[in-house]
Amino acid sequence: MSYGIKRYNQNSAIQMTSRQIEVMAFGQTILLLKNAQNQKERIHALSMNQKLWSSIILETSVEDNGIPDTMRKDLLNLAIWSTRYSIRAMLHDIPLNPLIDINQDMLDGLRQNNNTHNPPSEINNFKLSTA
Repeated sequence: MSYGIKRYNQNSAIQMTSRQIEVMAFGQTILLLKNAQNQKERIHALSMNQKLWSSIILETSVEDNGIPDTMRKDLLNLAIWSTRYSIRAMLHDIPLNPLIDINQDMLDGLRQNNNTHNPPSEINNFKLSTA
């Protein structure tokens, strides 16, 4: 990654709320999954999806993280399903639509709960990540 992009990402992350970062992560992952045209892009998109949901597993595994117990358990179950499906999709040519749909539901929920509706172009135009 170039020095300029690295600095931009560091400065952007400092100025973003955790909710904005979550919205950006889900938006970028959805784009990767939707735009995967070949095996290499598919594996990259699925890997990014797995990383996203693995971070949710880590966060929801913490007992006193501030998330209500019912929601924490539901998120944990959803995260486990998503990571397992991602692994199966890496090994077999199964559709990515279930992952796209769940990620879109999460993105919609994050936007709704934040009471700020970011225009889709804000998420869809994010291209600086090289992960």
